[in-house]
Amino acid sequence: MTTTEAKPLLKAVENPADIDNGKNDLIAPTIYALYTAALIYIIYQLRDAIVASTLGSFALSFVTGALIWDNLIISIGSFFFKDIDTNPKKYQILKWLSYPRFTFHAVGVPLQCITVAEMGKFAGVGFLQSNIVQIGIMVAAVALAIADRVKFAKSPGIEQTIWDKPPFGALERDLVKFGYVEPDFAYVIPAIILALSNLLVGIAALKAGAEPEVAKWMIFAGLSALIGNALPGNINTFTGNLGEAGMQFGLLEAARIVYGGM
Repeated sequence: MTTTEAKPLLKAVENPADIDNGKNDLIAPTIYALYTAALIYIIYQLRDAIVASTLGSFALSFVTGALIWDNLIISIGSFFFKDIDTNPKKYQILKWLSYPRFTFHAVGVPLQCITVAEMGKFAGVGFLQSNIVQIGIMVAAVALAIADRVKFAKSPGIEQTIWDKPPFGALERDLVKFGYVEPDFAYVIPAIILALSNLLVGIAALKAGAEPEVAKWMIFAGLSALIGNALPGNINTFTGNLGEAGMQFGLLEAARIVYGGM
């Protein structure tokens, strides 16, 4: 190896986040643009599906809207903000556009447990027939959302995600987005609770037998979120958001029955 050849290699080892993965830069942001389009379709369908307006139906629409913003900003950032390392103005613009990604998502996800509770009640799940239980779930969801944002307010905030750990050929290296300065498992807990709630309430509803279609779509929603976020490695960057879109689609189909026939 010549000295000329050795210098770029040394630079790559010293700055692994700067290595070109060899893939077309448009592939990764296009994937997120497709997720955005799918979620726009879902929220458009929700507009017609929801006849009976409740706190649960509002939460379902709110979370879908939050996920649209989440995927849209990642897509836009990766298409048009490639140079934020050298452009402080673009860096600040994308950072401020990214704050709602975390806030809307964090507030909405616990509230969607109310949606799950209402659907479970409609589908004949025994313990969810109690008004006290329904109110308790509402209070717990709101408390969890507030606690999450209080924790975030006390944290260092968000910063540009540096891709220094994935393999050099990882597709996610073409994404330009922000993440938590101090990632904490506590931020993921509401999403895990929501996915498991969908799955478990769906199974209970299937056993109840009153509304099997609602039950099946809730199980689909829970499995989509769990599997999408459980896949390993750099693929999780893409399958996690796909799983969330799958969850919202499953709940849309359940909502056609629950909120269209209340």
